[in-house]
Amino acid sequence: MDGEERKGPAMHGREADGSVEGPGEERGTRPGSRQSRQASAPASSEAGAGRVSVLVAWFRWFQAQPVLATAFLVFCVAAVGGLVLSLPVGTLSIGRTTRTAGSASVSAPTPRVLVAPPEAPAAPTPDPAHDEAVTAGPGPWVAKAPSSPSARGLALVYSYRTLPPGGESRYEWIVQVRGARTVLDGIDAVNWQMEPAAKNGADFISRDRAADGFPLFGHGPGGWFGVSATIHYRDGQEETLTRRIELDG
Repeated sequence: MDGEERKGPAMHGREADGSVEGPGEERGTRPGSRQSRQASAPASSEAGAGRVSVLVAWFRWFQAQPVLATAFLVFCVAAVGGLVLSLPVGTLSIGRTTRTAGSASVSAPTPRVLVAPPEAPAAPTPDPAHDEAVTAGPGPWVAKAPSSPSARGLALVYSYRTLPPGGESRYEWIVQVRGARTVLDGIDAVNWQMEPAAKNGADFISRDRAADGFPLFGHGPGGWFGVSATIHYRDGQEETLTRRIELDG
């Protein structure tokens, strides 16, 4: 009795849990999966056979009606060409990879680098003194009144003019003997002397220049100095004339 009661509950527990499967149940599951795969194989073969039959029917119709089949193909090609040509410009891109909306990327434009033009050389600073020295020439001659006449009516006159800046001398001057032409023609020579003396310390002698008044030329920085002229006549007489030279600009 005790043994029968223990066997009974053990059998009921196995049926309720279902945690242990018997050998019969495993063999029943595997044959079922093979049957499902075998059932799907005929369906795919039937679809392939249908496509082949359609192609065979088209080929037989093309052989039976070659003119009509050619006209149909030409119509299809023309229709496709017309459809392509009717598309807006830019719908079809040649040589570009089509991108979907999700993979499209917007690239920033390449910045343009502005290069400043080469600067022109700066204009030279104006130098009035230099410009005046280059463009300006000597000033006009300024004539002064003659000195008091001598016993034979001769006098000393002088003129001067300014020179352009930049040189060693500021003035150019000339001293002459003025008088009647008959008196000037009777002069043999004129001996000129300066006070203060010239740099070389020599006296200056003028001959055969009666038409020009036996001139004495010179130049200097300006100011004043004295000039004397010792006149030697052809008849052996002499007389001396003096004059103050002022270069006041």
